[in-house]
Amino acid sequence: MMTNKAEIRKYIKDMKNNLTEEEIEIRSSRIAKKLFDKPFYKQAEYIYLYVSYNQEIDTIGIIKHILEDKKRVAVPKVVDKNMEFHEITSLNQLSEGAFGIQEPTVYKPVSEDPEWASSNLMIIPGLAFDKNGSRIGYGGGYYDRYLHKNPERIGLKIALAYDFQVLEHIDIESYDEKIDGIITDKE
Repeated sequence: MMTNKAEIRKYIKDMKNNLTEEEIEIRSSRIAKKLFDKPFYKQAEYIYLYVSYNQEIDTIGIIKHILEDKKRVAVPKVVDKNMEFHEITSLNQLSEGAFGIQEPTVYKPVSEDPEWASSNLMIIPGLAFDKNGSRIGYGGGYYDRYLHKNPERIGLKIALAYDFQVLEHIDIESYDEKIDGIITDKE
């Protein structure tokens, strides 16, 4: 059984690297459909969402759907060692940024918009999760720091994951922020 974060990260990265583009597309579509059927999604007006990278669940289609549903969406931008979320109104407002990840090209920080003061939903990336809400990210601590600094701004915290990313138990540190739920391609 894997116990440390480095072993877990390597295992999950290896599993993700073995996915074909077709598998990613099929699994991502399944997960997106489940998300859109959830009452918390239907009720959400303001949604924080990451832009997928490498073999993550594809969120570009999810962002497009959110915008078509006339909901407001904010995506992250890395600035120095921190992360800021900026509202976008079109996928055309994304371009390659830090770490090769798509980032907003517009400057519309949600921290300066009072309407975003209490968002309904944040969809959080990660490498591994357990059913108790523990999460292992990519090691940069960006989401942990953002959530720690802005607890009042975020409502429900959900992860989208392949079934193999959900483990029985993950040991986390005191600074690791927990999530409220997981949507997988199997459950």
